[in-house]
Amino acid sequence: MPRPRPAALAAALLTTCTLAACADGGEPTAEEAAAPQPTTSVPAATQDVDTVTWNVPSGEPPVLDPAHAAIDSVSTITANMCEGLFTFGPDYEREPALATGVRRPDPLTYVFDLREDAEFWNGDPVTAEDVVHSVERVLDPGLGSPWAGWAARLDGVEATGDHEVTVTMAEPDVLAANFFATPAFQVVQRDFAESAGSDFGTASGGLMCTGPYRFDHWSQGEEITLVRNDDWWNTEDRVRVETLRFTFVTDPYAQAAALSSGDADGQFGVPRAAHAQLAAEGSMLYGESLAPTFLAVLDQEGALADIATRRALRSVIDYDGIVGSVYEGAAQPLRALVPPAAWGYAQDEYQQAYDALPAPVQDIEAALEQAGRSTTAEETIVLAYTTAIEEETRIATAIADAAAQASLHVELKPLTAEQFGAVFSSEEAREGIDVFLTTGYLDFPEPLAYYQYFTTGSFYNFSGYSNEEYDAAVAAAMSEEDPTARAQQVVRAQSIMAEDLVTIPVATQYVNVYYGPDLAGLVPRQNHLYTPWAVELGGR
Repeated sequence: MPRPRPAALAAALLTTCTLAACADGGEPTAEEAAAPQPTTSVPAATQDVDTVTWNVPSGEPPVLDPAHAAIDSVSTITANMCEGLFTFGPDYEREPALATGVRRPDPLTYVFDLREDAEFWNGDPVTAEDVVHSVERVLDPGLGSPWAGWAARLDGVEATGDHEVTVTMAEPDVLAANFFATPAFQVVQRDFAESAGSDFGTASGGLMCTGPYRFDHWSQGEEITLVRNDDWWNTEDRVRVETLRFTFVTDPYAQAAALSSGDADGQFGVPRAAHAQLAAEGSMLYGESLAPTFLAVLDQEGALADIATRRALRSVIDYDGIVGSVYEGAAQPLRALVPPAAWGYAQDEYQQAYDALPAPVQDIEAALEQAGRSTTAEETIVLAYTTAIEEETRIATAIADAAAQASLHVELKPLTAEQFGAVFSSEEAREGIDVFLTTGYLDFPEPLAYYQYFTTGSFYNFSGYSNEEYDAAVAAAMSEEDPTARAQQVVRAQSIMAEDLVTIPVATQYVNVYYGPDLAGLVPRQNHLYTPWAVELGGR
């Protein structure tokens, strides 16, 4: 899912340790040592706080319906209100939430035992019917939830007891269990949702969930306010912030000013130009992410039809320069589409395969050689990117400038946020684009979740890529419960994709968060999109 700098990269750039050098155990340079480092723990909050104002840099959400929590503006807020059957722990381990546990009588069946002490904000108990309604609501085509895609192998979901829900799969799917901790399974009250109808999750309709914060009010264009749910079933986690006030300042300069002045107490995704200043004023923290920035080939019959042209394009990219200048060290170059932080199991298998892939280094001589072999090198390559993300504007410009050194002709096609969003849903919007620059993220650390999108016929396989061996490897991994055996199939698919250059990975940037000097407790993690992150926050 995309996120958000103009001029060519300078020749001498601050760099971080490349993945190859890090793997070899090389000593970091002074510049590398000064680069931002991921934070895995911070001192816990010790004081209660009346109100925290948190800015949402992507703007005001269109709705507060967890079924639509697939964009940051929605997820950042609803994650504190609505809960699923499970939740993600600090390392993405699945932990019980509205379900106390799950049983698997056979490989296709999941039986959930629901928590009997969980209540909605209005005091009504959570029932099995509420859970079934919430899951089926996400699957309703009329609602258009982006989370419906998880259920391609679902057979059905039903209430099999007063506090029991059974999910049955039509065929094995090793990804399914991860979705139990995402908005695909976040529970809303059936009666409230049915009564609100199309107004559910809006400023006028509100919503009804179970989490640590309850919806209070929404002044459209100004703010959304949540208040602490003192009857939350989870008595182990003390919620220290009484009121959460969300604002929607989108201008980077205004964001920096608000954070520096204290008009806003915190924000995820802080404008990069403000990092150094804010680090001296409060907590400017970084965390590893599951997000790759990459070039996706859209047209396999145009200027990039020849694999030699794609190899030349890969070789012109100044990976270290992008990490150092664009991301100011808060990133790492990538060898594969899925970043190392997303290897949730069998890490030795993934590391060995990753190390065997081409190193992400700029090599203009190799690019010239490949371009000389290409039958399409003289054609113009149209590279699309969104102007809404400053970093990607800078990366696209740098790639176009570097490509000229290898006699490649790259024409930049800047897109507004709306135009860029259309690329993901409209074939017409993709016409005339050879390759586009984007940043996405995995919802959980399972590489297969991304690689499945490039199988023949997948909705997200925009270029129409088709490779029988690739499809077979992904299919085998989808039904493989053994982690090592599954990883072997995934890296098989990964190596095929790398050889065919369906995508050209660039970098994985860190998650970042800032909060003021009077606050403490919040560790930057990408799973803040699906977990009640504000529970960690409080006063020093």
